[in-house]
Amino acid sequence: MNCPKCNIELTGYNRNGLNIYYCKNCKAVWISFNALQRIGEWLDLKAPLVNPVEMEPLKIKEELRNCPTCAKTMHKVFFNGIIADKCVDCKSVWFDNGELSKYFSLFMKQPAGVIDNLVFLEKVCSSAKPKSVQPTSKQESAEEKIVEHEQKPVQETNTEVEKEHSVHNENHTINSSISPIQGKEEERKVISINGFFMLFVFFIIALFAWLFFSIGLGFIGVILVVLIVFGFMGFKLLKPQEAMVLTVFGKYVGTLKGAGFHWVNPLAQSITPFVPISLKARTLENGKQKINDELGNPIEVGIIVIWEVQDTAKAMFNVNDYNTFLSAQADSALRNIVRTYPYDATEDSGKQTLRGDSQEISAKLKAEIQKNVRVAGLNIIDAKITHLAYAPEIAAAMLQRQQAAAIIDAKRAIVDGAVSMVEMALNRLNEHNVVNLSDADKAKMVNNLLVVLCGNKEAQPVLKNDI
Repeated sequence: MNCPKCNIELTGYNRNGLNIYYCKNCKAVWISFNALQRIGEWLDLKAPLVNPVEMEPLKIKEELRNCPTCAKTMHKVFFNGIIADKCVDCKSVWFDNGELSKYFSLFMKQPAGVIDNLVFLEKVCSSAKPKSVQPTSKQESAEEKIVEHEQKPVQETNTEVEKEHSVHNENHTINSSISPIQGKEEERKVISINGFFMLFVFFIIALFAWLFFSIGLGFIGVILVVLIVFGFMGFKLLKPQEAMVLTVFGKYVGTLKGAGFHWVNPLAQSITPFVPISLKARTLENGKQKINDELGNPIEVGIIVIWEVQDTAKAMFNVNDYNTFLSAQADSALRNIVRTYPYDATEDSGKQTLRGDSQEISAKLKAEIQKNVRVAGLNIIDAKITHLAYAPEIAAAMLQRQQAAAIIDAKRAIVDGAVSMVEMALNRLNEHNVVNLSDADKAKMVNNLLVVLCGNKEAQPVLKNDI
């Protein structure tokens, strides 16, 4: 296998049960989702991994790469600010250097940041992987699993893989619930003819009908007139970014796309005859929702979702109303994402928050919604949080908490500055021998300076006359 970017031979990385290939030149990795799940089991994840292979491809002008395994064209997918390449046939993903750690940072409780791919793998294999695991009837060490898979027949190995997938599917109820629906209908193009050409054809037929009427062959003229009337049912007019889903006697025959005047089979009727399906980018805004964050604090969250219809057949046949379906799935995804993050946290905690990591939250929210609405043939262009605030019942208390934190930070800065100024004053007095101060005098001076520098009011001098 050759690197799709550098066109050099890929090197195998086989350690701790991982079967990965990487490029020595660009440090990119070629990894399957099973290997990603294996790494995820070693890490402290706060949410299950999203399979990039199952994500909808991204429409981008960049040159597409070929799969290192099957040499087929790979598709681009976007999540967490990165654009990776996936191969649907090989069920694997191509991560450029630094993208592997950024992918896992989306799901880790303690994000690793952007790290070299090989450094991240070494770090995971050496520190995150359990050093010693006692094998039980339900859990075995990674090394013992490898030995057993090598000794078992192929059929038994496949059975183990199916069991692991069944457990994984139970943890992802959304995927398991929508996967049986996906194979019903796939969009295909309907055969159409230029409408103006068919108008000319019908005009010629009309001339022949008039000719037959004039020579006394009226029954042939009637047949031609009926044919013209019937043929006029096949004319369809579409504007830019519109489509029609056509059926013949209830059977789906294809989708008509492209602006212009078309002629199709007169028996083919549109499911939405008066309102064609719009392919334009649309906006969904469900309003504000009250959701509890990771700490249990009620917060108000509002999102905006920019989406488009990508597969018209799925949109019309797989769900009853794709607008309502998208609205419900957007609300569900928002709740699943928000409840795994705190609203806010201290800077030294290192946690991702809803307020501070809006870009990462939006990327994960987009991926979650896309996974849910894939069955409806919809493509999520973007998803962003537009409103984020504490619920009214705790807003006042949280405001006092933020004010107290701000006051503490301000006082800390004042004290640090006052101490440094006092230290500087004492050092300057000692360096220039201005006055010799005893320890008691220094303590008194320090006390007076701190009172003056840290006080909220200006100091008032006190004049004392000795009589």
